[in-house]
Amino acid sequence: MRRQCDKRVVYYDDEGNDDFFELGIKECAVDESFPYVRKNIFYRFFSFLLYYVVAIPLVWFFERVLLGVRFVNKKGIKKCRGYCFLYGNHTGWVDAFTPCLISLPRRNSVVVSADTVSIKGLKTVVQMLGAIPVPTTFRAIRKFNEAVDYSHSRSNVTVYPEAHIWPYFNGVRNFPDTSFEYPVRNGAPVIAFFTAYTKPKGLLSVFRKANMTVYVSDPIYPDEGLVGAEARRNLRDKVYEFMLDKSQYSDYSVIEYKRRSVVSTADKSR
Repeated sequence: MRRQCDKRVVYYDDEGNDDFFELGIKECAVDESFPYVRKNIFYRFFSFLLYYVVAIPLVWFFERVLLGVRFVNKKGIKKCRGYCFLYGNHTGWVDAFTPCLISLPRRNSVVVSADTVSIKGLKTVVQMLGAIPVPTTFRAIRKFNEAVDYSHSRSNVTVYPEAHIWPYFNGVRNFPDTSFEYPVRNGAPVIAFFTAYTKPKGLLSVFRKANMTVYVSDPIYPDEGLVGAEARRNLRDKVYEFMLDKSQYSDYSVIEYKRRSVVSTADKSR
């Protein structure tokens, strides 16, 4: 049974496209001129320092100490042969950092929306931390795919197949198999993870809306007997099933999500 706190209700129309966490900035164009891959030795050196010396210690303290995030089967990722692709549910802004802790000691890159690199003065910083923005033009898709493959040759890569953030959502939204082209193309293992929300407890619980537990899968490998769309669908279904299974542990509602069409129909029937 799901326990509920005093919560607000959010109405949605399309679970695949509605976004309830906007940065409030004007999205810049990520086209074929965007510098996706930077191999300059000085850039790479400062990227390493920023990631491991500055970002990771701060992320660890913030998530593990202040938020009290717990991990279940974090060691599962250590069973991967080589770098992997991570797929998780998209339910908060800390999603940008959680896979970094799962991946340690390896680096992690994240496929992000274009608005992430639209913050003036911070584009280079977020790229140094591993952001790979989705292109806004068709002509940039090739460079984007090359950037994903290049990042995978040097780090783990995280993808949020639900695409849009629904804060504190307890379930799993349906998502396409499109992004599973990356591990199929690279013959790479996949790690699924699910962030579950439970009633806030503990010394610092007064500062939290909910406690977070991240469930991590063992490696899931592409089926060598399948190709193309069938291989993508097979991986997608296995990741979805893992998330759906772990969603039973997300039993504390901070926000209630209701489909608007269903609500309207119910009101008319009264």
